Amino acid sequence: MIPPSRAPDAPAKGPAAAERGVLAFWREVERCSSAPLGGKARAGAVAGLEEWLEHGGARAALLGPSGRGKSMLLGAWALELARVGRHEIAFVPVSRRFGTALEHTELSLLYARVAPFLRSPRRIGERPHGVEETRRDLASMLESGRPPGSRPLVLILDGIDEAVAWTPDAAQSLLRDLGPGVRAVLSVRSLEALGGLREETEVVALPPIAADEVAEIIGRRLGDLPASVSDDVARVSCGEPVLVEALLEALSRDPAVVALPLASAPAGASGVLALCAGGTIRPALPWLAGALGPIEGEELFAISTVSAGVWNELSGPLIAAEETGLALRHPTWTEAVEGRLAPYQRAAVDRRFADHGKRAFASGTVSEYVCRNWRAHLERVDASLAERIELVSRAWLDVWRTRPDGSSGFIADVEATAACAASRMIDAAAGGDVVVALAARVRCLLVTSSVRAILSFEEARRALAALAAQAEEEDEAQGGEGSAGPRIEMPRVGEDVLDAGRPIADAGERAGALIRLARELPDAERAVVLGWALEAAREEHAGGAALAAAARALDGQARVTAAREAAARLGRERTKESRLARVSLAALLPEAEALDLGCHAFAEVPAGARSDELPRLSEVAARLPLSVVRGLWAWSEALPPSERYLVLARLAPGLPAAEREAGASEALGLALSSLADDTLPPDACWSICVLAPHAPAGAASALVQACAAAASFRRPVVTAVAARLCDLGCVDDALALVATLPDASDRIEAQCALLAHFPAAVRQAAWAQLSSDLRAGDGARTLLERNAAAWTRALGADAVLDLSREIGATWPALVAIAGASPDHAPAITRDLVERALELPSDEDEALFALVPLAASMTEPHARRLCERLLPYLDWKRRPDLLDDWTKDDLGHLAPLFARIAGPRGVTEVAREIADVARWLP
Repeated sequence: MIPPSRAPDAPAKGPAAAERGVLAFWREVERCSSAPLGGKARAGAVAGLEEWLEHGGARAALLGPSGRGKSMLLGAWALELARVGRHEIAFVPVSRRFGTALEHTELSLLYARVAPFLRSPRRIGERPHGVEETRRDLASMLESGRPPGSRPLVLILDGIDEAVAWTPDAAQSLLRDLGPGVRAVLSVRSLEALGGLREETEVVALPPIAADEVAEIIGRRLGDLPASVSDDVARVSCGEPVLVEALLEALSRDPAVVALPLASAPAGASGVLALCAGGTIRPALPWLAGALGPIEGEELFAISTVSAGVWNELSGPLIAAEETGLALRHPTWTEAVEGRLAPYQRAAVDRRFADHGKRAFASGTVSEYVCRNWRAHLERVDASLAERIELVSRAWLDVWRTRPDGSSGFIADVEATAACAASRMIDAAAGGDVVVALAARVRCLLVTSSVRAILSFEEARRALAALAAQAEEEDEAQGGEGSAGPRIEMPRVGEDVLDAGRPIADAGERAGALIRLARELPDAERAVVLGWALEAAREEHAGGAALAAAARALDGQARVTAAREAAARLGRERTKESRLARVSLAALLPEAEALDLGCHAFAEVPAGARSDELPRLSEVAARLPLSVVRGLWAWSEALPPSERYLVLARLAPGLPAAEREAGASEALGLALSSLADDTLPPDACWSICVLAPHAPAGAASALVQACAAAASFRRPVVTAVAARLCDLGCVDDALALVATLPDASDRIEAQCALLAHFPAAVRQAAWAQLSSDLRAGDGARTLLERNAAAWTRALGADAVLDLSREIGATWPALVAIAGASPDHAPAITRDLVERALELPSDEDEALFALVPLAASMTEPHARRLCERLLPYLDWKRRPDLLDDWTKDDLGHLAPLFARIAGPRGVTEVAREIADVARWLP
């Protein structure tokens, strides 16, 4: 009997190998249920489980060694619970024989079974992809529990200690916090497998079969046999059901041949193995024990060193020939076979399996077994990272894309490779070449984030299509009884969407990352990486801003050529950002072209946007060649005075010293002419702040008068004017001006900004007063963060550090101090990184502030920090990152990459960014 749709393990539609394995498991449960062994022992264990279900806590564990019959008992019990109908059942077997022992397979099965009963954190139509996402979602769903008033959910996870390429700890993390209405049962061979769950888990022990029951079973199955045979079966089997079953099958074939060696056979699985494994079958057993799932006979023969004739005898109580392939019937036989092999023999078997996967991959003939298990075999032989990186390639992606659940399997392989690369990057002694580890870690990051983007895109498309179909049906049903509409199609185990290729890594983001990486490289390598950046920036969908950024990074004629291309592309966009980028690009062009480009950008600004855009355009234009600045100055004459001063105030710093004061005076006069009702408009106030550092001494009185008319902008204007007075030597006048600010916090903030402008004779006394005010007032940390670098350069790091220790400075403030004082940078960096690495992982975002200190870090610190930060990065913009971190996040980590692996490592990271974008679908 195959369980009906309401049974605990109704398979999802589709040809997924895992679902076929689960069906085979239920067939085995049916077979064993027809003639169960150890009725008394089973009845006692079932009673214990029923008692726990009625009165126990959240978790129970069925305890017994391998071969005790735990899986068959739990399977039969789950079917009975489903038949009674008081509970919802989610049953997942972990089994090599049935092909469900890999973590990604197990989690996919588990998610498919609990999703109908629990609240998912995802939108309708979405599902998690990869081990980490699935585990995280499952933990959240199980912790949330069942809705009030609904039937309880019983989750049965059978055989967690048979897991391949994962540990019982992974299962424990799922079941640690179970919400209301969720109960869990695990079957384990030892209490150690429960780990941290042991204290709050009720243990139900499954005893062996009693000797009198063994005799009764022999009589019922085989008729009258000598009592000594029954005694020998009970002794050799130790009452373990799987051993009793194997001996019964052997005796049923030829009792006379088996009975004699049975009398002298040692007790336990090893003795039964020797009795049941004929001479022609024994050489095959190590290879079947080395297989991590069902495998075709021809493939196993190709892997092994056994002669072809042996494989004609693969039958008997030890080996199962399922639809999905050959496997040992029970983990008991795997343990027994491996126990009889020397360590070097076991290692040789594992190595042959790993090498078989390598050959199959190289030849392009990857079987179902190799696709699903090669990664686990590489882990068993502790393969090098160079071998494992093949799992993160276009060819391996193509292998998985032919499978119905390819996304889950491929991402699981990539995540496992990432974990290996991360550990080897952190521990140089164990991991070898850190450059290889860093490049592999980055490749895994790019691939997982990009493939997830493919899947998310496709799932969103499916959901929208289903909603559209539902709306169409509802329209058609108007006037009738109506329709509930189609159910949104959700990808299941057995389906995949990796064939839905989409452009993933935005070319502009790639170009930005490559440009930042190039800054850390010598000239030769820099030119290569900038070539890749230019290639990305020239892609059709990259946008003009990316091409402009690439042009600024280039040299010589290549810079001019790229700047012209960028200007042409930006000219078609006609946006605020485009105009600003074109003015910036003018610095890369010959002066005549630069002036023409700048004038066109200025003239393009809509009249209603001039007060917003002209100041920023002019600030950028002030850095252009002098002829361009003068040309734009002349162009501004066509503007009305209320707009012209916005331009002149920002262009004045670009004039030579001989012309600057005159230009600043002209701009200041225009700004002050906007005075109305003794109040300056905001634009005039900001213009005065820009002009103040360049105003001539004769304009000091006009600046002071402007302060009185600044209204709500008084503090920034007073600060800028006072700073200019200090620069002119009028310190007392500056202090008097600051004293006119009515708010004490404004006065302190202005004094903070002035400190760097005070002459040395005044600075120390001012600092003593200011630091005293900061200790006594509010907002000291913010002011220190804002002024830390300037104060350090003016006073020295020791004085600023003393204040920082007293007020508890923020990390950005300490980073600024370290940047302004190279002598103090190593000590500050060491302290900050050690504190940062002790933070819990959910605060990793704060660690980005430390990246500018990479050059001052020890290499071990830099490696650990880099690994903490890498999981946060993605090709997409992340609003939860710090505000000054943009989409090309990998580029922002360039200083860390350089510290960890030098120029060669930075180049390899850049190569991965360029290469992965070429081969991803």
